[in-house]
Amino acid sequence: MTEHSLIFEVGTCYSRLDGLSDSPCITAVNSSFKGMLGFSESDLLGKPCNLILFRNNDVLKFQSAINNVCSGTANASGNFIDFKTKSGKKLSLQLFVSTFCHRGKSEPILVCLADTVTELESVRKALTDSEDRFQQMADMTGEWLWEQDPDGRYIYSSAAVERILGLKPEEVVGNQYTELFADTAMPHLLPEISEWDNKTTPFFRLLNYYQRPSGGWVITESTGVPIIDSSGKLIKWRGVDRDVTAYRAAEEENRKTQVKLAVAQSEMNIARKIQESLLPSSPLVMPSLYVQGYCLPTAQVGGDYFDYFYRDSNTVDIVIADVSGHAVGSALFMVETRSALRIQAQMTSEPDETLFMMNRFLYEDLSRSDHFITMFYLQYSTDTRQLSYANAGHNSPLLLRNGSASCEQLDAEGLVLGVKDLVCFERKHITLNPGDRLFLYTDGLTEAQDLDGRFFGAGRLCDLISHNAESSVEQLIKTCIAELQDFRGMKTFEDDLTMVVLQVQNDDDRSILVRM
Repeated sequence: MTEHSLIFEVGTCYSRLDGLSDSPCITAVNSSFKGMLGFSESDLLGKPCNLILFRNNDVLKFQSAINNVCSGTANASGNFIDFKTKSGKKLSLQLFVSTFCHRGKSEPILVCLADTVTELESVRKALTDSEDRFQQMADMTGEWLWEQDPDGRYIYSSAAVERILGLKPEEVVGNQYTELFADTAMPHLLPEISEWDNKTTPFFRLLNYYQRPSGGWVITESTGVPIIDSSGKLIKWRGVDRDVTAYRAAEEENRKTQVKLAVAQSEMNIARKIQESLLPSSPLVMPSLYVQGYCLPTAQVGGDYFDYFYRDSNTVDIVIADVSGHAVGSALFMVETRSALRIQAQMTSEPDETLFMMNRFLYEDLSRSDHFITMFYLQYSTDTRQLSYANAGHNSPLLLRNGSASCEQLDAEGLVLGVKDLVCFERKHITLNPGDRLFLYTDGLTEAQDLDGRFFGAGRLCDLISHNAESSVEQLIKTCIAELQDFRGMKTFEDDLTMVVLQVQNDDDRSILVRM
């Protein structure tokens, strides 16, 4: 029983009170008596039950209930009887009486008085308070809170539905939930709807597609729980819909972006393979000459370029170039440069003439794109060991003579390609000897910076070349990359990195012919 129940015992002894019929005496009471009827324990113990009954008719009802229990006719009547408070007021209580016999002796009779009116009012108030709290929460939240009857018709809708669906709460109440769905979304939703029909288990984050009166879809994530009574019967559904339209749109946009990125990545991989195919795939090997190049773009494609090829049986052309900028734009100019260079190499015979024609050919395209190209071009004759070269603003190659501890810089006057239409280039000559090594490179090597912002520099590169004079060309290139990574404190580079090494050797010296 609850706090609104009175429990007392009556003994088998009887007494008379004011000429009334015999009435059993009260032998024990619980603490609720004083709070509800106003009587203390001392007021009631040993006193007849008539003291707390309101009128004679109530005395007869009470006595009848006692007699029924004693005779075994019933254990509890459940009738309402009017009881009297100490102040004389009437209070209707439901009467329950029970007793039992032990070894043939009648035990005290237990009487329970339930204030069911107050109890029901308390329950009703609790339910009302619960509903009020639910609706207050619904009004405060930006999400759409709702209740549906067992058939899925809305019996309550919070005000947030107007912001989400563009419908007022009163326009929603009475509708079956599928009536608010977008017609074009129904085929998509039918499997989920059928899955949850006739079920009484909670559902979580089901996607719903609603139609706004003004047009367009609204996508929500719906979560609901069943409200079930003590017999297991579904009373209603209570749930919430969260607007995820913007989130889903962003998710779809992100998916499209990922697809575009994957396509672009695939195209870049193709471009990288094409660009790699335009560079020499293996060293150039002659009895008295060995040439090997290496290119590492900072992006998947880059603007650095090197090439070497036979002009005739005794002459080798070698070129290294650097297109300003990075990535796709520079890579496109690199491809154009290679095509133009191969054509010009067949038409001209000297490095300075080749640079002159290259500048004229590329000037218009370069000037319109704000790009420029640096290039160093040389020819080497295996018969005379004479090196002829010209420079279009490129880094000066480093020449390490056989037996020398320091490098020489090879330079010639000339402006970068793409700045002026007509540019003349200086041509120079030098004779190389067996054991001499020429190192060509792009500025991605010497202008690489460490964590303190210091440049790697040509001096450091010259020391590196001289300290590795006995190394193979392949090993020298690997050492340069490792030293540069150690200098930067990281494995990656901020600019494209290209190296070409020319090694002059005796006809019978094959120890240098080590391929990548």
